Amino acid sequence: MSETTASNKKQKSSAFGKQARLSCFHDLQLVKNSGASLTGKFCIVVALKTPPDGQRRVAFLISRRYDRLAVRRNRARRLFREVFRQIYEELAPVWMLMIPRRKMGSAKMPEVLDEVRQMAGRLQLWKT
Repeated sequence: MSETTASNKKQKSSAFGKQARLSCFHDLQLVKNSGASLTGKFCIVVALKTPPDGQRRVAFLISRRYDRLAVRRNRARRLFREVFRQIYEELAPVWMLMIPRRKMGSAKMPEVLDEVRQMAGRLQLWKT
């Protein structure tokens, strides 16, 4: 019985483990102050191309300033998570900070993905 329960559980992607998150205030400040930033139609991406630990990590900065309704903030968070999951394997070691803009409220997943891919290309974040 325990074998079937264990096999039925979904395998988590390495893009969402604790190792893939920026959670320390000091790390977020390092990315904000030392990283390169690009502003798009739907979001702002700040990236530190030479992270101290050499891993791919991400943080989503979604405050009440973006929207007062938690439902809309959670939708933005879900979109960012999916975008990061899809581009994770293609990224070089980088620390990223993603901040939504108001227009993201009406954006669809492919639009946000395309924009983040373009910004990552301009910031030269892809593996070589």
